[in-house]
Amino acid sequence: MTSRELYTELTEAYSQENLNRITGKLILLYKKKNYATIRAIANKISKYVDINEEKDAKCFSKLVVLYHPDKGHAIREEIQQLYEQNNLERLQKFAHIHLVQDIENLVVKVVDESIDYRPEYVWDTEIDDGYYTDSEVDEDAYFDNQDEVEIERSFFNLIKIREYGRTNIELPTYYLEDFEEFELAESGLESLDGVEYCTHVKILDVSNNELTDISNLWDLHDLEELYLANNQIGYIDALSNLSKLRIVDLSGNGIDDISPLFDLENLEYVNLVGNRIPKNQLTNLEKKGCVVVN
Repeated sequence: MTSRELYTELTEAYSQENLNRITGKLILLYKKKNYATIRAIANKISKYVDINEEKDAKCFSKLVVLYHPDKGHAIREEIQQLYEQNNLERLQKFAHIHLVQDIENLVVKVVDESIDYRPEYVWDTEIDDGYYTDSEVDEDAYFDNQDEVEIERSFFNLIKIREYGRTNIELPTYYLEDFEEFELAESGLESLDGVEYCTHVKILDVSNNELTDISNLWDLHDLEELYLANNQIGYIDALSNLSKLRIVDLSGNGIDDISPLFDLENLEYVNLVGNRIPKNQLTNLEKKGCVVVN
């Protein structure tokens, strides 16, 4: 294929109309919780784009950023420049969009809310005098085994269980400083107590839990990606202090004020599906050049 032929195809593929069509379908899939379909789409383009199809929130956010209409003008300008430079190799890097052109034919099904889709968290642990050491057991089984002491489902406790299989252990807080990514989605998390010790964390996924308070995030200045989807969060004041934040997923919460996000200069993407946000606030966020999904 010549540069001109590819240029013509890409210009049409990245038109505002086509990007609106693709993004609209992606959002519909996300709202209906068709995560397997979203992962399948990501898998189709994973050879050409750095994307992890195993994580629902990350997968969706990266797909939307790739094909969001707000990115259309900049993408078309770059395609034009590459064509004028006769740079066929770099033009081909945009061709992954051809792999999702049939997205309109995907059937969107409503997920049965009565089914428990939460995967069990499995660690190398087993019961030993009431605690867990070296076998397989899920986190719920551990908590259910605590007859006399009610164990708080906090961030710090879940990390203890994941690493050591029990909570009655002294875990130095500096142990958490070296990690750049934590993934505790769908783990029954009730509080973020202890997350403040993760001073160098860059990616944090605590979506699909039972969180109401995120104030412990205030001092995580290195945080770049934050996934808080499907919790019970109402206030996001703590996010105003996260100056490096680029991606934040707040979908499926009870948020009605996103003004704490307005001064975050590095913010690129915000997912607000399922929240009631005033239109003027959405407009302010979009004016920053941020991709807003609502």
